[in-house]
Amino acid sequence: MQLKRTLNRIETVALSVAVIAMTVGMALNTPFVAAASGAAVPLVYIISTVGVLCIALSFVRLASKIGHAGSVYGLIRYAQGRNPGFIAGWALLLTYTLFIASALFGFGLFASMLFDPIVKIAWPVYSVACGILVWWVTYRDIKLSTRLMLSIEFLSILLLIIVAMVILHKQPASAVPFQVGGAGIVGISQGLVFGVMTFIGFEAAASLGEESRNAFRDVPFAIVATVLLGGAFFTFVSYAQTIGFGLDNVKAFAAAATPMNDLTSHYLGEPFNVAIKFGALISNLAMAVGSASAASRLLLALARDGFLPRPVASINSFGSPKLATHLVMALNMGLVTILPFVVASASDLYGYVSTIATLTVLVAYGMMNLATLTHFARQDLQTGKPYRLVPPIIGLLLSAYVLFANVYPVPAAPFNIFPYLAAAYMLIGGAIMFLSTRKDSSRAMDAYVFHRVPPTIDDATQEVEGRSQA
Repeated sequence: MQLKRTLNRIETVALSVAVIAMTVGMALNTPFVAAASGAAVPLVYIISTVGVLCIALSFVRLASKIGHAGSVYGLIRYAQGRNPGFIAGWALLLTYTLFIASALFGFGLFASMLFDPIVKIAWPVYSVACGILVWWVTYRDIKLSTRLMLSIEFLSILLLIIVAMVILHKQPASAVPFQVGGAGIVGISQGLVFGVMTFIGFEAAASLGEESRNAFRDVPFAIVATVLLGGAFFTFVSYAQTIGFGLDNVKAFAAAATPMNDLTSHYLGEPFNVAIKFGALISNLAMAVGSASAASRLLLALARDGFLPRPVASINSFGSPKLATHLVMALNMGLVTILPFVVASASDLYGYVSTIATLTVLVAYGMMNLATLTHFARQDLQTGKPYRLVPPIIGLLLSAYVLFANVYPVPAAPFNIFPYLAAAYMLIGGAIMFLSTRKDSSRAMDAYVFHRVPPTIDDATQEVEGRSQA
């Protein structure tokens, strides 16, 4: 059940870069930001970057102390105890699992757009084929997965940068997109919801805490680097999109289903638009592989510590999760096979599944910030560094705001039922936690999970307190 510590810094970064799916975010999310904030889309992404960085710093402080395959589960378990850790991990597990499905739906969407002029194949066929490939790649050596993810995501990012540079070369620059403008503070705050959602997945590298060679440095580096690089990329590309549609034509931007495709056709012609569709296609592939890798490791960690049957924690000959990978991918293959019979549109399914995933990840983010705040509060106050508590406070407030904005005002159907589905899932997690409380797995956990840097006296005291509370 011991994972292999084989990944270098770049390979560790690759997982977060893949799950955040920068190309997919710019291909599908920016119209929602434009609908709320008008021409101030890049301003929203600058603010979002700062806010998400505050959340990221909570991961960084704890990830610099321990290495764990369970991401938020292991980090919060270390800071607050077993049960809070499980609830956060259970929430994040659904996010990663549904991110696989949403990426497979996205793959089917862009594959049909790309190949329909040549051969007519129903989009679910592409999704299923992609799922089989993702299953095979995820089951094998994690080094293969990370290298593949980084290569294909880098290519798709490069294609979008080329388009953005062409647009900015042909259109005059303007400072208007960096001003609050007519949307006002209310519009900016509403756009912030979608801006923050574009970053979801930045923390995925935390699930490689037991496989990164120098986890205490490389995992924090991967998380921060992904947020900063993502923020710069989102700001640059969204600025080009806003300028490309025109400052007096923001309504067209907000109404665009695939803004990058529209802009590429207009500024570079249809041949290059084929390349953009291909870039979005492979970005969805990278997102699916990254999410499957993170989900299988989180599932393994929960099983290893007694929350799920122990066989789920098995390791294959490649040093990757065995049964956990099969369970995660079998579930997603079921989703991409059955759901198209319920909802015919790939884009609708992408949106529905992503929304549910967003609700649970915000719970995990909020709990992560709260854990960091409570774990380090006394230490920071005693050492005269209260300013270090500011990021988790901002991160907690931001997570709560975005979660609240997703449920109130009550969204239109079917989005109005998604919070109930997420709540039902979390209640199931509560039941699992209650049933597993009598299982003592703490001794086994210490044997293979925590690879500590030398702790301070305060760290040791808080860890003992957290275990006693659990």
